[in-house]
Amino acid sequence: MEKKKILMLVLFLGVILVVAIAISYATENTEDSILDEGNKTTKYNYAGGIEIVPGEYRDVVFNDKTGDYRPDYGISAERYEQFFGELPPFPEDFFHIAELVYSGKVTDYARISEEYYMQPEFYPAWFSIINESYINNDPYMWTPEGYGCYPCIKEVEVPKGTTVVVNTYFRTGFATEAYQGIILKTLMPEYAKDLRGKTIFEQPKDAGKYITAKVTNPDDKTFVEFKDNLLYNNVDEGEWFTILKPTYRLLKDKYGQAIGEKGFPSDWVRILEVEIDIAKDIPAGDYVVALDVEIPCFDINQEYYFSKDHDYYGALYYPAGSFHRSAIPHFQVIMKIK
Repeated sequence: MEKKKILMLVLFLGVILVVAIAISYATENTEDSILDEGNKTTKYNYAGGIEIVPGEYRDVVFNDKTGDYRPDYGISAERYEQFFGELPPFPEDFFHIAELVYSGKVTDYARISEEYYMQPEFYPAWFSIINESYINNDPYMWTPEGYGCYPCIKEVEVPKGTTVVVNTYFRTGFATEAYQGIILKTLMPEYAKDLRGKTIFEQPKDAGKYITAKVTNPDDKTFVEFKDNLLYNNVDEGEWFTILKPTYRLLKDKYGQAIGEKGFPSDWVRILEVEIDIAKDIPAGDYVVALDVEIPCFDINQEYYFSKDHDYYGALYYPAGSFHRSAIPHFQVIMKIK
């Protein structure tokens, strides 16, 4: 009985010790991820995968490895060059501009220059994904598909009888390793949804009689060159066929050995433009235009599989749109018609 009490006491003290160590470890490792108010400096432990949103980071420091103000991720100058070398220099006022977009104080996205929206730090998920997807990327994982719009909802007030042009940023997903062929098309959904998929309002039943919308971005240059020779293609007028470039590549030599990495290309983000025409006789109320994706048809995909430049397409081309589905449309324009 006495031995049992001693054993229980040892186990109890052991649990206390483990908890104490855990608390100490947590305190030590979250010091750099606490957002302090007032005049205190805000720091973040990026390598720990801390999730933050644009605008929270305020500790802007010149980075000697990059020659600009990109955050210090604790990686070598060589890896900085591999991941970010094709992007514009990171501006000193970057987080101020990113916060204006994130908070909705600036919604004319086409006026923001590439030195801001081409940076991965511009997008909320980056700080939670950089550690596992870039700094410690798993070489045995391969991600062929990933894309999205930011912001994915835009609200506008529109007078009757007008045409409105709405922009958003359309980008490849982080650590996506294939060239993705994708068709974007507009639609009039039954409901407007919030970010969690909850219904905001029901679309008026006859909305399609008064509203027409189209994507006005030019199609992929290679597709334009061969589309007239196809017996069939499923890119209709007002739709957009584009190729999204990979945002991560593990480079290998002829023996299959890793020799380096490649990160973001200079055009991994595109400014998406949607043009919406509204009739003069439309009833006042709330309406929504959404963006959907479609898989390119066999004939289109075959041309990219046959591409002579196989490093660019060939083995790395992937018809996107079949796997990456979301609970809400990839982009919604919520309009209050007066």
